[in-house]
Amino acid sequence: MENKNLGLLFGAFLALLVGIVLIGTIASQSNLVTEKTNVLDETTTSLFTLGCRDAAGGGQINESLGACNITVTNSPTTWKVIDCPISNVVVGNSTWTLTESTDYNLFTTTGVIQLLNTSNLDNATFGETVLIDYTYCADDYLNASWGRSTLDLVAGFFAIALLLVAVGLFYQVMKNEGLAGL
Repeated sequence: MENKNLGLLFGAFLALLVGIVLIGTIASQSNLVTEKTNVLDETTTSLFTLGCRDAAGGGQINESLGACNITVTNSPTTWKVIDCPISNVVVGNSTWTLTESTDYNLFTTTGVIQLLNTSNLDNATFGETVLIDYTYCADDYLNASWGRSTLDLVAGFFAIALLLVAVGLFYQVMKNEGLAGL
């Protein structure tokens, strides 16, 4: 085997090794900007502390008070108000799940949840802590769907290009050694 072929084999092996190391990083970075972020069990302050419950009314929700409006921590701002409002919202506590439009009103573009005076939210039944699950777009989220689709293909095309380079180099070695025609 000539030095030229040894160099080609070494180059092919090195290309595969570097590519395998880089492909995971490329895919991970791509996912960071193409995937929305999920929040599980975001906890709000006590409803009595917020001044939302009417102590004289037996701990019922006083929905006319602005204190009964809970704003999620990652509420949409700037471009996200129109392009990426919060989604997949679930409101409840450790044992109950509330129903949208019955127990609360949801304003996805502002991230506001307005609690309503229903029997499900009665102090004796529901308690004080409200847990919220939702999905939002991080600041570096790529909001163009065509951009996300294209970026998701990059890792695959990188892997294909890497494979073609390695196959091409191995084929050249085989051709130089007279084994390509077999």
